[in-house]
Amino acid sequence: MNDLMTLADIAIMNKCSERHARDVLVKLPGFPGEAPTSTPRNRLWLRSEVRAFIHRKPAQITHIRLKAA
Repeated sequence: MNDLMTLADIAIMNKCSERHARDVLVKLPGFPGEAPTSTPRNRLWLRSEVRAFIHRKPAQITHIRLKAA
């Protein structure tokens, strides 16, 4: 198993679109920072950290809504 995840991997893990993963999930408070090898064109996260975050906060992730400005 690969130790790094892309936005597509995060979306699959959470059963959501890549857009939702990019615009909402990775911006949640406490979501792990990008891996040291991440670049703007190829954003990567450590699988173990993402998995730990998802298991720690399951309710907030599926029901989060963006607030109007």
